[in-house]
Amino acid sequence: MSFPIQAPTLDRGGRRLPLRLLLVFGALTLMLGAIGVQVGRASGAFLDENARVVHALQVEQAIGKIVATLRDAEANQRAHMISGMPERLDDHFAQLPELTHYLQRLATLVEDQPAQRAAAAELTAAIEQRRRSMADSLSLYQKGGLDLVRSDSSFQAAREEDLAIDTLARRMLAVETATFEQGRIRSLRTARITRIATGVATTLCIAMLLVALALILREIKRRRGSEARLHNSLAELARSLEESLRLGETLRQFSDLGSMLQGCRSIDEATTGLRTSLARLLPDCAGSIQLIKASQNLVEEVVRWGDLPEGAQTLFLPDDCWALRRGQTHPIPGTLDAFRCKHLAGIDAADYLCVPLMAQGEMLGTLSLFGPCATSAATRPIAETAAEQVSLALANLNLQDMLRTQSLRDPLTGLFNRRYLEASFERELLRASRRELPLSVLMLDIDHFKRFNDSHGHEAGDTLLAQFGALLARLVRQEDVACRYGGEEFIVLLLDTDAPKAAERAEAVRAAVRELSVQHRRQTLGPVSVSIGIATYPRDGRQPAELLRSADRALYTAKHAGRDRVVSA
Repeated sequence: MSFPIQAPTLDRGGRRLPLRLLLVFGALTLMLGAIGVQVGRASGAFLDENARVVHALQVEQAIGKIVATLRDAEANQRAHMISGMPERLDDHFAQLPELTHYLQRLATLVEDQPAQRAAAAELTAAIEQRRRSMADSLSLYQKGGLDLVRSDSSFQAAREEDLAIDTLARRMLAVETATFEQGRIRSLRTARITRIATGVATTLCIAMLLVALALILREIKRRRGSEARLHNSLAELARSLEESLRLGETLRQFSDLGSMLQGCRSIDEATTGLRTSLARLLPDCAGSIQLIKASQNLVEEVVRWGDLPEGAQTLFLPDDCWALRRGQTHPIPGTLDAFRCKHLAGIDAADYLCVPLMAQGEMLGTLSLFGPCATSAATRPIAETAAEQVSLALANLNLQDMLRTQSLRDPLTGLFNRRYLEASFERELLRASRRELPLSVLMLDIDHFKRFNDSHGHEAGDTLLAQFGALLARLVRQEDVACRYGGEEFIVLLLDTDAPKAAERAEAVRAAVRELSVQHRRQTLGPVSVSIGIATYPRDGRQPAELLRSADRALYTAKHAGRDRVVSA
C-alpha cells in the first residue's frame, strides 16, 4: 500500500526547506510504508487461514455426508427387510452411488495430506466392506427371510464394521478440528502482532507529525508561499493514516467475527451475535440477513440492524431476489433499475446491495444492505467477505443440527428416543414449577404385543410400532414430547395440561388406535388397542422418576382391568 506525499521543496525566496523537515517527512513515509506492508501481510495471512478453514469445513462436511448416506442406506435396507417394501430397497440402491461420490470427494480433498489420505483410504476400505456385508445380508434375506439374516454371523459383524467406520470418521474429524484450531491460533497471533505494530507506528507517526508541525510554524513567516502545499501534504498523510487504522480495525473485527461464529452452537445464537458484529463492520449502513426456510419456498428475515426502509420485505420468495437467482452480488455497477429485486419494491437500485450467502454450492440466504453507502466501492468487499464468513458458519451449524437430530430420534418410529426424554423431562418440570403450571405424563403400552409378534412375526411387529409412532406424532401437539420408551412402551409429556385434559387427550389417542389399520405385506392386521397410564405434576410426583413410577402403576392397573383403557394415577 502506498501513500502519495506532496512535499514542498522551495520557498518564495528560492531557498530549500530545512534538512530536518525533509528527514521527518522521509521517516514518516517509511513508517507508513511499513504499516502498509504489515497490513498487507496480515491480510494475506488472514486469507490463507480462511482458505484452510474452508478446506477443513469441506472435509468435515464430506465426512458427515459419507456417514449420513451410509446410515440412510443401512436404514433403508433394514426397513426393506422389516417391512418388505420394495421402494425402501430402491432407496437403498439409489444411495450407494451417492456414497461413492462422497468418498471420491473426500479423497480429492485430502490428497495433499498424507495422514488424512491414508485415513480416507482406510475409511473407503471399511465402507466397501460394509457394502459387501449389506449385499450379503440382502442375499440371505432373499433366500431365507429376516430370520436367516439374524442367524448369520455377518449380522453381528455388521456392528463391528459400523463401529470401525465411526472410529475412522471421528479420527479424521479430530485431525481437521486440530488443523482449524492451529489456524485460529495463528490468526490471533497475526492479528495481535498487527495491532501492536499499528499502535507503535501510529504513536511514532503522531510524534513525527507534531515535530513537522513545529518546524512548519517556525518557518511560516518566511515561507508563506509554501503554506498551502504543506497543509495539503499533512492532510494527505492524516487521511492515509486514518485509512490504515480503519483497515487494521476491520481486519481485527473480521478475526473476532470468525472466532465468534465458530464458537456458536445454534443458528439463533449466531444471529444474535451477528446483529452487533455486522453493525460494527458496516456502521454507515442499515441491513438484514434473510435465510431460506427448510421448505425452500420462502426466504425469511432473521437479523436486522439500523433503520430499514419501508419497502424492505421480511418474507418473500427466493425468485424475488436477483442475488439468489444469479448467485452473485446484486446490483453490479451499471445495472438497470428495471432489474431491481422485487422484495425491495420502491427502493432505488443505488440504495441497496444484496449479497448471496452460499456454502458448498448450497444457497442459504442473502445479506442485504441499505443506504447510500451500500453500493460504495469500500462497502462491497467488506460485505462480500462478511457474507463468506456467515455462510460457512451457517453451513457448519446446519450440519451440527442435522447430526444432533439423528442422535435424538428413534429410527423405527421417528419419535424422540429415551435419551432425549431423560434430557428434556427435568427441564420441562423445572419450567412447569417456575410458572406454576401443570404437566401430565402418558405411559402407553400396546396390548398383547408379544402375541401379535408371535402370530404375525417380528417384521409385522416392527410395522405396527412404526405405524403407531406415526399416529402418535400426528395426535400430539407440536410443543408436546412424544418418545419411544422401550419395546412397545411409549411416553408422552403433555405440557401445560392438567389431569382432566390429559385424560381427554389419552382417550382420543386410545380411540384413534382402535381405528388403526396395520398394513403388512398387503394384508390388514389387527385389531390393535392400547392401555394408557396417566400421572400429573405436582399431584402424582415432583421428580421425573416419581411421575414415571406413578404413570407405570396406572398403566399396570389398566392392564389388569382388562386393557384398552385409560387409568389416572
